[in-house]
Amino acid sequence: MTHPPHVNTTEWAVAQHHQAELDALTAQLADHEAKKEHDPSAACGDCALDRDQVPEPETDLAHRPTPRHRPASRRRSRGR
Repeated sequence: MTHPPHVNTTEWAVAQHHQAELDALTAQLADHEAKKEHDPSAACGDCALDRDQVPEPETDLAHRPTPRHRPASRRRSRGR
């Protein structure tokens, strides 16, 4: 890519840096997709490793929220 004349040097350097990061991430994704196609069991192992790195949400399973009170039906009575 050539440097456009309307973009200053600093902005161009930042744009080039972001493009390089995007290219690296795209290459990682392509490698992962190729691995999944050739060896699905290895790809599943990678997913398990990725899942283990995600922190579990802090929830108390013993505590259940109290049910909300449902208002009585608002139907009109017939024949009255």
